[in-house]
Amino acid sequence: MWRNVILGFSISVVALCALGCGAASGSVEPIQVVNTPEGEVSFAQTVLPIFVDHCKRCHGEDRKGGLYLLDYDGVMKGGNRRDFVIPGDPANSRVITSVKKTKEPFMPPRVFKPLTEDRIAAIAKWIEEGAKNN
Repeated sequence: MWRNVILGFSISVVALCALGCGAASGSVEPIQVVNTPEGEVSFAQTVLPIFVDHCKRCHGEDRKGGLYLLDYDGVMKGGNRRDFVIPGDPANSRVITSVKKTKEPFMPPRVFKPLTEDRIAAIAKWIEEGAKNN
């Protein structure tokens, strides 16, 4: 009996955790890529909102892994890993390998909705263009 109670409790905790994150429930809207006047992907209007939607629960004030993704400086610092964003090199930037799940740690965790291909492509293009604070 206790085993069923504990299992039920565990499932409830996971469900509540998933509901507590905006990106975990419902559908994720397609990203509107905003370009700067120079035609580059805008960090402030395209990339940062993706991080806010998908990452702030763990990489906001909690700074898991030393990673803070709610401003440009935090993104570029990269937390405990210095290869989080490598300007000009999206294929080797940890943010891309993590969200594409080609290299651990895989992000976001399974209880949260994964980033859509258009969101990953927007981040990758921003990195390819030099990961500017624009």
